Amino acid sequence: MNENSAETSADPNTEVPTEVPTEAPTEAMVTPEMAELEADIVRTREDLAQTVDQLTAKLDVKSRIRGRATEAKDAAAVQLHSARQQLVDGDGRPRPAALRVGGGVVAGVLAVILVKLWYRRR
Repeated sequence: MNENSAETSADPNTEVPTEVPTEAPTEAMVTPEMAELEADIVRTREDLAQTVDQLTAKLDVKSRIRGRATEAKDAAAVQLHSARQQLVDGDGRPRPAALRVGGGVVAGVLAVILVKLWYRRR
């Protein structure tokens, strides 16, 4: 191999700028394309920030579980309130229809237990 092949192909006589402009472009230098590009950069940053926030929320399992537990608790409270309104009248006494259904359920469970006991003894 040639010793020069390891070197870059840049011309050693070419000047490389050593100073980076630190000043913001003046209004005269700003073109519509630059303004559009800057607006696009701002939109992209906002989109990226939203995506990062969504991923962070998705990975926060503890908060997601707490949220689901709270939702389940609230739903159960609403269902309990609804069931209580259907089973109890305005004075807090059970409605006759609720008593009949409850009595039927208790009678059914007792019937199943008695039948099972009766078959075991045979």
